[in-house]
Amino acid sequence: MNLDLLNNLVNSIKENNVVQSFIKELSNYLEKENNNERNRKDNNNLKQENCIYQVVEMDVDGVYLQNTNNNIISKETDISREILNKIGNDSVLRFKNGTYIYEEELTKEFYDSLIDIKEYKHIQDKFVKESNILENDSNTTYKIELREDNYCLLSYDNNGKNTIEVPKQLIPFWAKNGDNLYYKNGKFNREL
Repeated sequence: MNLDLLNNLVNSIKENNVVQSFIKELSNYLEKENNNERNRKDNNNLKQENCIYQVVEMDVDGVYLQNTNNNIISKETDISREILNKIGNDSVLRFKNGTYIYEEELTKEFYDSLIDIKEYKHIQDKFVKESNILENDSNTTYKIELREDNYCLLSYDNNGKNTIEVPKQLIPFWAKNGDNLYYKNGKFNREL
């Protein structure tokens, strides 16, 4: 057997392994950069002017914020140390003029709206008993027409001619007039 042929074959395999390793490393690098770019875009999408965000979780190098308009959660590291020292889980922030502002009043309002499970269940049971909510199709869309101190007026079916009064505690906190809701598994949720 020709020794040169064998050496050429071995060298060719080595070169092929080098090429394969290079391609693999390049692929890993490009995938990592693509993920980094996607994360940067996600963070840029998170920052919407005059939008309200709620702290979902505090982290060592930032916070996870939930956009209250679309419920998208993203990690944010561009928050001042001063604000980080004031906030905790469920705190409310507003993005305005390129920076986050701590919304103390909205945070207080959110905390004040919280009720314990037993009270929520009592309000829910009373609502189900006194309304016709369970008679409606589970695919019914409800639109918030009016928010009052103790209840919300929702319209549905027949081009919104049917209405139902719902205790405010059963409506998602961040829902506002004009939002669409659906009622599934015993609770109202926002349509996003």
